[in-house]
Amino acid sequence: MAINKEWHRSHRMPPKATREQRIAWHAAHKAACGCRDVPASIRADVMKLLRSHRKP
Repeated sequence: MAINKEWHRSHRMPPKATREQRIAWHAAHKAACGCRDVPASIRADVMKLLRSHRKP
């Protein structure tokens, strides 16, 4: 998938991001851009967060 430059410009990963911040950022990234895979170390948590935001 191509990079969404506008999204990346307006959604910077915070410096020294906490695990929770990284999970939230990667969940938003996957929904808006998806130019790369979610890191394996947080993938399960990101997918759980994305599933919880889905509408039935």
